Amino acid sequence: EIVREFGLSNQDVAFINNAFTAAYTIGQLLMGRFVDILGTKAGFAFIMIFWSAAGILCSMARGALSLSVFRFLLGLGEAGNWPVSVKAVSEWFPAKSRSIGVAFFSSGSGVGAMLAPIVIAQIIIWAGWRMSFIAIGTLGFLWLPLWWWLYKSPRQHPWITEEELREIEAEKGTAPASGPTGVTAMLREWAGLLRYRQIWGVFLIRFFSDSILWFYIQWLPKYFADERGYSMQEIRDKLWIVFLPTIFAVMLGGAASSWLIRRGWSVDRGRKTVMLVTGLLMLSSMPVGVVESDLVALLLSSTALLAFYAYSVNTLTLPADLVPSRLVASVSGLSGMGAGIGSVCFTYMVGRVADAFSFTPVFFMVGLLPLLSLAMLFFVTGRISRVIEE
Repeated sequence: EIVREFGLSNQDVAFINNAFTAAYTIGQLLMGRFVDILGTKAGFAFIMIFWSAAGILCSMARGALSLSVFRFLLGLGEAGNWPVSVKAVSEWFPAKSRSIGVAFFSSGSGVGAMLAPIVIAQIIIWAGWRMSFIAIGTLGFLWLPLWWWLYKSPRQHPWITEEELREIEAEKGTAPASGPTGVTAMLREWAGLLRYRQIWGVFLIRFFSDSILWFYIQWLPKYFADERGYSMQEIRDKLWIVFLPTIFAVMLGGAASSWLIRRGWSVDRGRKTVMLVTGLLMLSSMPVGVVESDLVALLLSSTALLAFYAYSVNTLTLPADLVPSRLVASVSGLSGMGAGIGSVCFTYMVGRVADAFSFTPVFFMVGLLPLLSLAMLFFVTGRISRVIEE
């Protein structure tokens, strides 16, 4: 409906999507350090208020330019979600269980991605696209009181058992992790992270891999509408199939590496084994644009996304494997910046290629991305282990 109302081309859609992704890129860098300074609880509350308000503003767009501005603000707010979530996991989970913790919060994005084609399409059918932004933005404000009431650090939480607390503190110590206290010193420490090859490796892993998710979220409905003739009702009724397995994939990816580590495998070997298998499985994107059957195209896309989510659980866990909790959000933000830059570049390419040719070569390009990401894992990141101690 937005494309028709504003008369947008694929390049216009790419520009609007890139406004969001560019802000997401900048925000990952800033929000990660912001959360490390402000703290997990207050940082996430601020992020949610900003994101929800920006989402509601999108409903007020009057053209491509204003929609791009509001989407930019939305991306800036949404950028803080992953760094603060990984930081919370690093505070609550030891290394052997950390990927399970990441899997739990990542499964939320999988559920959201599955429900979005159904719920948002239905809202658009009932009340128009503007109401869909208002409804989603309002949910953030409803979530906020629950977060403020429920989240506490392990030592302060009334529901934690002594055994659980001992297990958490045995790994990182009983004293809160203390770093530089002055802002200048904090920024110097943050910049010092860039001296480590492993940090650049995580940056580059997500530079290539996260473009896969953004492509499927931002472009798949348009592909099925433009090249397979889907109506809004068909998008609502069928595209959820693509995202359904993601609920199980994030748990599978997290559980698999945690199971291997519990059996005595090193963190390095456990994470890389799961990432290699799921990375190769993402090659199923390549034939989506050439198969005749809509069902086969949906299933191939679903397989690629299943593999991506299982892969991404482990990429999101890497910052907590490499640095202490006081720096986790910063490293997660740096890696998210890599994801954003890669997604901006790839989204621009998608718009150009789809307008000049079709989506067929685009799906082949999507299939190459996991191979490049795996190359960064094995040849740049190297061994997965702590590079900075408490």
